[in-house]
Amino acid sequence: MRRYLKISIILYLFISLLIFFICYQILFKQQKTITLGVFAGSAWKVPNPTVYRLYDSLIADFRAQHPEYLVSYKSGIQIQDYSEKISKAILKGEEPDLFFILPEDFTTFASIGILEDLNKYIKDGSIDTSQFYENALAAGKYNNSQFALPFEIVPSLMFVNISLLNSLKLPLPEPTWDWNQLMYYVQAATKDVNGNGVIDIFGINGWTWLDAAYSNNQMLFNSYGPTVLLNNEGVIEAVDFYLRLKNLFKNLITPDFDSGKVLFSPFQYSSYRAYKYYPYSIQRFGDFKWQAINMPKGPRGKNASELKVLLIGISKRSRNKKGVIELLAHLTTNQESAYRILEYSQGLPALKNIITTKRAGDILAHHITASETYIDTDLLNSLIIDSVIVPRFKKHTAALDLATRTINSEQVQSISSLKNFLSRLEHTLESFIKD
Repeated sequence: MRRYLKISIILYLFISLLIFFICYQILFKQQKTITLGVFAGSAWKVPNPTVYRLYDSLIADFRAQHPEYLVSYKSGIQIQDYSEKISKAILKGEEPDLFFILPEDFTTFASIGILEDLNKYIKDGSIDTSQFYENALAAGKYNNSQFALPFEIVPSLMFVNISLLNSLKLPLPEPTWDWNQLMYYVQAATKDVNGNGVIDIFGINGWTWLDAAYSNNQMLFNSYGPTVLLNNEGVIEAVDFYLRLKNLFKNLITPDFDSGKVLFSPFQYSSYRAYKYYPYSIQRFGDFKWQAINMPKGPRGKNASELKVLLIGISKRSRNKKGVIELLAHLTTNQESAYRILEYSQGLPALKNIITTKRAGDILAHHITASETYIDTDLLNSLIIDSVIVPRFKKHTAALDLATRTINSEQVQSISSLKNFLSRLEHTLESFIKD
């Protein structure tokens, strides 16, 4: 009897070890690896010392649910080198399975066919796109197909020098303020304080004709063609207002907002997130009180401007599509991932039901100095919804640079002259884009 008992125990131990060995082989030795393309720092040209904490926590959350996958990324790639690194990897056929896509790169990557079309995964329910802000989701569309999903977004805000505003005895602009009120504030603030005939306090710096156009709900190009749209009435209104505002400064070089001598200046939300919070709050804008509000609106637009979107897409050559799709969905549609983005990055999550939650408010209140209050989340939510997505194409940046140089060289003129000027510029840009 004892002999049979020993044999049974030995057999039981052998089977247990065999099962453990098989599980070990499946879970650890034969795990499938997913490669992720990331960069150090922030996509928005502000410091972000916690970016790897973001990546690692997102990956750890994913692996807790999917232990059959390993996720690896190459660290140390700086944001200024990222586009070139990814492009070279694509040329060699060595791009990551899943990688971040900067706004200026998306159209190029989508047009050359390197990105996986996500429409079929959206249709079969693998990816739930109903959770996203619609404009953020639109940033990842090309020729009516969804080639990338929004990972992080940043709207534009208007920074106000509260110390200067108080010295001028002016109230803070209302949330629905418009161009006429902007002109009033800028005229009131722009002055020669010491009487030497030179302006030394300026009403605004950095607000461009593009901000004017987007806040008047005007697109300068369409995404098909592309076609230049400078001769539309709304664009004419925007350029006219911009030139009249610029004329107040008599071609003088306007100092930066950091100087404390400028009342208004537009910045991305990422700058607010970086410089309103410790430790970077003491490095910029530290000599005066400042606050972020929404943008002034034109007669046809809303209190918003351009929404910048950091996208993430899948390589068409990725072999393990099932795992990569699961990781993509985790990074972009999982609510816990959205809160981690809010906590560890200088941008905002693209999920529309996150920012106005109490948990989001608690995260935004953390690390802000005791004398400050974080930006109203309802205002931030409205700002995102009202922001515009700018169609991009191969020569988009160069075309805008050409248009900006040309418009900045102009002076205030009659509307009929301005129409003729913009018509000529429209033809110039069309020729430039086609060459």
